[in-house]
Amino acid sequence: MKLTSYSTYAVRTLMFAALHPQRLCQAQEVADAFQISKAHVVKCIHQLGQWGFLENIRGRNGGFRLAQPATDISIGAVIRQTEDTLDLIECFDEATNSCPLLPACALNQALIGARDAFIAQLDKVSIADVTANQAALLALLNPAD
Repeated sequence: MKLTSYSTYAVRTLMFAALHPQRLCQAQEVADAFQISKAHVVKCIHQLGQWGFLENIRGRNGGFRLAQPATDISIGAVIRQTEDTLDLIECFDEATNSCPLLPACALNQALIGARDAFIAQLDKVSIADVTANQAALLALLNPAD
């Protein structure tokens, strides 16, 4: 399974906010830190705010911060929101399935189990867990400091 860039940008944005809990963060900071498009980051920030992961403050001195404790934001919850589908193959979706083997297919069931195990594992991991090594992460994001 490969996650979309949008999912990884969203998780990185949440990680950035978790690494800077004492202040509001800016979209440009995230874009610069991860060398990604500011437009992509702005889209992530907006949507993460809509989903309740970020608190977005508009205006000249605005920015964003986590809307809930980092321990309460699971990576699995973020991935469920950011991925359009977690269908690994076409037969996961009855509307698009064209495989005649589906009624007796063990591969389909094995892949469903793998997908479910993947998400279950990510449900066990929080933003706090992936930013626990704060000093090392900040050093990598700000090598000139």
